[in-house]
Amino acid sequence: MGVRKKSINKTDEEILTAVFEALRKGASLFAACQKNGIGTKQFYEATAANPAFSQGYKLALADYADSCTDNIRKIVAELKKGEIDNSTAKLLIETEKWLAQKACPEPIWTTLQNGDDDNDDGQNLKEIVVKFV
Repeated sequence: MGVRKKSINKTDEEILTAVFEALRKGASLFAACQKNGIGTKQFYEATAANPAFSQGYKLALADYADSCTDNIRKIVAELKKGEIDNSTAKLLIETEKWLAQKACPEPIWTTLQNGDDDNDDGQNLKEIVVKFV
């Protein structure tokens, strides 16, 4: 028998928070939901019904994409030290770039600038440009 999936309601914010944290660490949505006892359908329903959950999901994916940048920096450092060869470094960097692009195809700043989040003490999100190299 499979794992019985819980439905998500407003009191289950901690479940979604746990899913978001797993996503930040690189887990797939399926694995993160399964680990926390919910199905992806329930996750999508909860994020569609609550803008805060939807934004939390986007931010978690953006955080993961940003961690891919850190991984690329580590790969470059290993290459410079001679710990890995050029072809391996290129493959690893391309993989990290692909993962970042899949996790966050549209920079989170674009999403936020179209919302109500422009009252941040003079820091206009429209001025921030994020580009995946």
